[in-house]
Amino acid sequence: MPDRFQSHRVALDSPAIELAKVTKDDLSDLPDGTCRSLLVGTAGTANIVDAQGNDLANVPLQQGYNPIRVARVKTGGTAVDIWALY
Repeated sequence: MPDRFQSHRVALDSPAIELAKVTKDDLSDLPDGTCRSLLVGTAGTANIVDAQGNDLANVPLQQGYNPIRVARVKTGGTAVDIWALY
């Protein structure tokens, strides 16, 4: 099926063009690099490393779209069913 949006500009305010299920990991960054946002199935908290390298604990995440750029989602926290949007 053709992509109707192939010629559209891709920017941070554009819809995501890729998503990947997040596996929490204390040592490794997200395999596809820093994401543009997180999509969360069940609200809760997360331990993350943000795009600037800051290690943050118990960051509250709402169910749905969370517009924060994240490099790593660490173990712990109560949010589940987390997806990285690119």
